[in-house]
Amino acid sequence: MPLTPEALLRLLRQALLPANVDEPVPAGLRAAAVLVPLRIVSGEIHVVLARRTEEVPHHKGQICFPGGSRDPSDADPSATALREAEEEMGISPAAVDLLGAMAAVPTVTGFYIRPIVALIPPDSRFRLASFEMAETFDAPLSHFSRFDLYRTAPHDFMGETSRLYFLDYGPHVIWGATAKILHDLAELVVHNIKDYDLNSRG
Repeated sequence: MPLTPEALLRLLRQALLPANVDEPVPAGLRAAAVLVPLRIVSGEIHVVLARRTEEVPHHKGQICFPGGSRDPSDADPSATALREAEEEMGISPAAVDLLGAMAAVPTVTGFYIRPIVALIPPDSRFRLASFEMAETFDAPLSHFSRFDLYRTAPHDFMGETSRLYFLDYGPHVIWGATAKILHDLAELVVHNIKDYDLNSRG
């Protein structure tokens, strides 16, 4: 029998790092964080994603999570993620249940991104910052456990060769740090939560 979404979320909370995790940022990179919002829709966990506008100076039109650089006033990466999610998507910190943090993701653009995974209410409505966010959409978490759907390309960064991920969801091409975070989240579920098949429904 597949786990209920609520049971899966409890196990995911145990597998993640503490939400207030903090660590030194590698030299040459800038601290940043994103919120990875999850919500239960029709009995299944969905991931909320956004598409940036064509007006922003960087990452025009790309699929993303709400997030940005850490401010000196942010107590930890989770504070950064919550602040940015409220600014960019109108997600109230009071409505967010922080599940935990994932391993940080360094990017070729010079950021060290800490993903903060959180549960938001299923009926959340978003107030988008019109300059930054063009739209939001939900995607089932199960889609991202289909590892055969990912395409990869090698790239060199900080003296090491790693994989750049790409995958499609409907009309959207998700790639870069966002695809890496989704891949890592799906791997965390598949490899750390035993006897659960993300693609099973019951």
